[in-house]
Amino acid sequence: MSQGSLCPCGKHCRAIQALRDLTETQNQLCLLAREESVIVSIVEHLHHVVSASQHRFTSWLSAVAACETAQANLVIAQSVSRSRSTTPRWAVEAEQRLFHQWVKKEQHHWEQRLLQIQRGMANYHTYIQKCVQQFVLTPDCLALCLPLLDELLRHLEERIEHHHLASICAHELFLQFEQRWDYERDRLDYEIAQVPQAYQAGRNQAQARWGLYVVTGIGRPVSLTQTTMNYRFMVHNRQLELYSQQCKLFLTTKAEQFRLYVQQMEGQYKATVLAAQQERWHMLHAQLSVDIADPDQLPALQSLVLSYFI
Repeated sequence: MSQGSLCPCGKHCRAIQALRDLTETQNQLCLLAREESVIVSIVEHLHHVVSASQHRFTSWLSAVAACETAQANLVIAQSVSRSRSTTPRWAVEAEQRLFHQWVKKEQHHWEQRLLQIQRGMANYHTYIQKCVQQFVLTPDCLALCLPLLDELLRHLEERIEHHHLASICAHELFLQFEQRWDYERDRLDYEIAQVPQAYQAGRNQAQARWGLYVVTGIGRPVSLTQTTMNYRFMVHNRQLELYSQQCKLFLTTKAEQFRLYVQQMEGQYKATVLAAQQERWHMLHAQLSVDIADPDQLPALQSLVLSYFI
């Protein structure tokens, strides 16, 4: 903060520097206060992502269990050992652990950010009190305050527009990811449901060949028991592949959506805070623009200016 002499002193006016510091500090204080409440929404959204992911992991593990059972039955039917071709349970659990590690990291980040905000707000309150002590309004200072407020208002308009556009962009990307996930989820759900019908044709052909062998004794096929077991294994194995694709797509999509959600929230609350600040500065600018004939009004006007910050 400048410690220059009182007006008239041009650029080194103590009151003008104090007003500049007050506006910048108060803006940061409002942003922190708003961010403190927004973090709650961010953490709640993260918990929603976790609860939704648990359902996907449960479906994936169920598919693994069904495929393991089908493979075991097929081994019994063939009476030979088969190499393991299903997705192992440990692989699913490894994905689950990685996701939980990501969640824990994100939660730790926002908890640390909350502590930083609380410390920052305490520091800014102390700094505002120091700025207030430097703000001594004189008629010359008043004339210099108006150009400063004009500059501040132009700067606020630029920042509001920037944050507004950033929020819109993040929201549009968020919706695109949401639409992509909805489409891919429905497509994979449909494919999973259609797998039995897709393999039924091969099963019917095997049964027809078995019937032909019974009648003619030509071209003995695989036994019906082994055919049935092989059919069930192929169905569950294909469904498991699709569940795996669906779950991994869900995890990557939701992680990216969470990042975009945070970006969208940050843009929204910054634009909201700056718009509220802009409205207050317009009101202050209008009140300071009134000509002062009586110097005795300066203390009241000084108290009015300071009321915007403390």
